[in-house]
Amino acid sequence: MDTLQAEKFDTAFQQINIYLSDIRNEYDIMNREEYLLKHNHKVWQGTDGKWRTYLDSENNSRGYVLKVKTTKKGIEDLIINYYKEKELDPYIDQVFEEWINQKLQFGEITKQSYSRYLNDYKRFFPKNCILRQKKFRQIAEIDLEAFIKTTIHELKLTRKTYGGLRTIILGIFKYGKSKRYTTISITTFFGDLTLSQKSFTKKLIDRESEVFSESETIRIKSYLRENQTIRNLGIALAFETGLRVGELCALKKCDIDIERHIIHIQRTEVTYKDPETNKRVCEVRDVPKTEAGDRDLIIPDTAIPILDSIFLLSRNSDYLFSENGKRIRSNAFNRCLTRICNNLHMKHRSMHKIRKTYGTMLINSHVDEILIAEQMGHKDIATTKKYYYRSNRNDNTRYTQINNALSC
Repeated sequence: MDTLQAEKFDTAFQQINIYLSDIRNEYDIMNREEYLLKHNHKVWQGTDGKWRTYLDSENNSRGYVLKVKTTKKGIEDLIINYYKEKELDPYIDQVFEEWINQKLQFGEITKQSYSRYLNDYKRFFPKNCILRQKKFRQIAEIDLEAFIKTTIHELKLTRKTYGGLRTIILGIFKYGKSKRYTTISITTFFGDLTLSQKSFTKKLIDRESEVFSESETIRIKSYLRENQTIRNLGIALAFETGLRVGELCALKKCDIDIERHIIHIQRTEVTYKDPETNKRVCEVRDVPKTEAGDRDLIIPDTAIPILDSIFLLSRNSDYLFSENGKRIRSNAFNRCLTRICNNLHMKHRSMHKIRKTYGTMLINSHVDEILIAEQMGHKDIATTKKYYYRSNRNDNTRYTQINNALSC
């Protein structure tokens, strides 16, 4: 290589180094800004010229400590180093927050599920629990096992509610391992974990409260016919269709096809706490609760006069159920049903129990199982039979059936 070529090479190399240095500087500036944006306390300059801020601290009774630096850069460097350290060695709270926010960002969960996970985390992971006292990487499998068994015992978890705890732990530790915060293989851990059936609380079901009996159904339907308010008519429609209350209050008039005797179920009401505003939100989502929930529901003849009356009372709204131009929410129907049960001196039941009564009536009437599942918006009949079918026969009917079976 001659002198001229060497000079050209050196010049090119210097330019590349300058370019890479510029990129590194831009990257550092961007990184600094990202860390500073994470800071949730005010940064200010005092009358003495020094810069101040607060940093979160679990060791302080107030939850934060005051920090002072002589320059603005000094206080910013302190903030940045604080968040860098948290990233490298976080507590479980931070890992949970990162995991749940990522799932929401990528559309893997709805805001409703996000709100439920937050509530479950607050319930299962109180401030004094051992997993929140240790750095995440210091949590050992023996700590995790002790925490799970203690939580099941102290909170008297059923098998079903334990499923919520398990889901959160799986999510946190899978995410934590992907970020190299932990070496625990949570799938293997749960595969090896042994939990006694005796550990779980058995939920005692009050059979009488699960469905409306035959005589109660007759009484309440009669009351609804005689007192035709828009809310009462909504409850009456639920008895005839088995609609989920979230589906009921999200119905629009365009969903109803009277000529074909069809209601197209395609949306539902959801409630959640908004992660940005921290306020409770109630809105209609343009998809049903489940994939099987998107269905054409058959309208029986008994529901036609109910729908006619509903249309007369909700002329000025796109929604089927509205008052003063506002959509009626699901909790309003539940409150209305409570008042009706009280008026009839009947044991209180929620709107969901009407749905169970509907499913029970279809099974008792020997409707085709595939059709029952479709009407209920279930994937298969097993779900309906396991969770929705309860005997609603009157005592005389039960006696007659047993007596007839044994009298041969």
